[in-house]
Amino acid sequence: MPATSSHSLPLLSLTLGSLGLALGMCLPAGCNVGRTTDCQEPAGCAEEPPAPPRPHPTGPSDDITYTLGRGGQPFDPRGDGSSGVRTEPGGELAIDPGNITISARPTVWVANSAEGTVSKVDARTMTEVARYLTGPKGPGNDPSRTTVGLNSDVVVANRAGGSAVRIAGDLSQCRDKNGDGRITTSQGPADVKPWGEDECVLWYLDLPPNSYPRAAVFDAQYGLDGQLSTTVYIGTYSGRILYRIDANTGRVLKEINLGSTMPYGAAIDKNGVIWIRDAQGPLAFVEVNRGDRVGRTQQNPPCAYGIAVDPEGRVWTSGSGQGGQCVSRYTPDPMDISQGKWDSVQLPGATFPRGLAVDAKKTVWVADTSTGVYAVDTESMMVKHSIRLGAGHNNFVGMAIDFDGMVWAINQADSRAYKIDPANVADVKSLAVGRGPYTYSDMTGFQLRNAAAPTGRFRHTFAGCNNQARWNRLFFTAEFEGGTSIVISARTGRDPADLAAQPWVLIAQQPPDASPVSLDKLGERQVAPLLQVEVQLRTAHPAFSPRLIQLKVGSSCNLLQ
Repeated sequence: MPATSSHSLPLLSLTLGSLGLALGMCLPAGCNVGRTTDCQEPAGCAEEPPAPPRPHPTGPSDDITYTLGRGGQPFDPRGDGSSGVRTEPGGELAIDPGNITISARPTVWVANSAEGTVSKVDARTMTEVARYLTGPKGPGNDPSRTTVGLNSDVVVANRAGGSAVRIAGDLSQCRDKNGDGRITTSQGPADVKPWGEDECVLWYLDLPPNSYPRAAVFDAQYGLDGQLSTTVYIGTYSGRILYRIDANTGRVLKEINLGSTMPYGAAIDKNGVIWIRDAQGPLAFVEVNRGDRVGRTQQNPPCAYGIAVDPEGRVWTSGSGQGGQCVSRYTPDPMDISQGKWDSVQLPGATFPRGLAVDAKKTVWVADTSTGVYAVDTESMMVKHSIRLGAGHNNFVGMAIDFDGMVWAINQADSRAYKIDPANVADVKSLAVGRGPYTYSDMTGFQLRNAAAPTGRFRHTFAGCNNQARWNRLFFTAEFEGGTSIVISARTGRDPADLAAQPWVLIAQQPPDASPVSLDKLGERQVAPLLQVEVQLRTAHPAFSPRLIQLKVGSSCNLLQ
């Protein structure tokens, strides 16, 4: 829905209207200055929808202002792929960790270990929309871990293949490497491109032979250019090294020696601490904000195989222990995270708990090898559900929550992904993926946003008055507290499909940039029918949020085009 608009120079409007009447013509739809009852339905002059009205520009150089927030159209915290934001009582926009959503296609990335590929699944339609090789070794790639960034891109760790690969989350991130003007990429499970030909595969990194990458986690930090998830970490089981990798280029930035720790899985918390599930012994951690300090908890987890972190910063593990099968929770001491308190609960009837994931409604979901899925309340540690899945041919490994709150379990034995509605756990659907899927880690990106990324995203698409709309300036009003900020990006398109395929252009960051800012950074794409603006709301602490009060865009139209 177009935002509220305003314009100026009414005398010019009358002159142009008189000109239209004298010539006996109608102006194009959307630019209906001077329309009269004598000129109602000629060809190319369709009636406008009664509401909401489009702007009525007054001349080719006039400034048309579209307003959101104070004095204009209310912010829509769920429209256009907005996520993690809400409107306050006064109409301002603020961060809301409980409203984490993404756009029309939330994705599940399933690593198919037995065939050396990764499946990209549309979580809503339960359709596999693409499949990619994860390296040059075919089945020898042995992909097993995935980590999904704030842009929905995935980095896959190839276990036996000793490598990592990054794949774009949507078409706008892909690169036209051969310069043919289009993106060559997989269109489904039967369309796996030869290695090196898929232009949505962004980089590939060889790690030392026989190092066995078994831990992978994106950070939730931002680059100086406004880019999201600028760093990814890969831990090698045999090498006992945590590699810090530039997520944009695939270049190794640092090798962090983990001492005796053999990383099997990893997760990141709200303070930027990377928690590592060791093959045996206590949890390890890397305090990135304290010079990459490496430490270990003073006590072993009661049960240890899977690992996840909740929004409160507590670490969850699952596995065999204490004479049975259990889930355990570690609450770090804020003064010394190596000290903390372990709690645990037994899972009756479980055979071997493996992957686990935490949702936004205080439930941890656990994949059990032979039976299916368990649900445990994160506060009371009570078992809420025991869900039997599969047809007896089971080997459940991976566990995930998607951005609609649906629960996913990956069965390596029957090569299927199972989707559970947490509001009705009897409602279970499944689809076939590649052979031997494993995916022991975050495969949707929800865990990163839920536990480690206090950020919100607001998007709105503005419709210009015709195909020659020129987007001139952007105005914004915001309030800040406690290390908060906003980052504004934009892109334009001829139509919705073209718009979605365009890369984002950084327009402003506040602080330090001041309003208004020019949209000249859009370059030749400054003239287009559609403009989409994205505002990222960021905070260094969950207790604080910036508040976006008003967003305005100034545009002009050439009516004679």
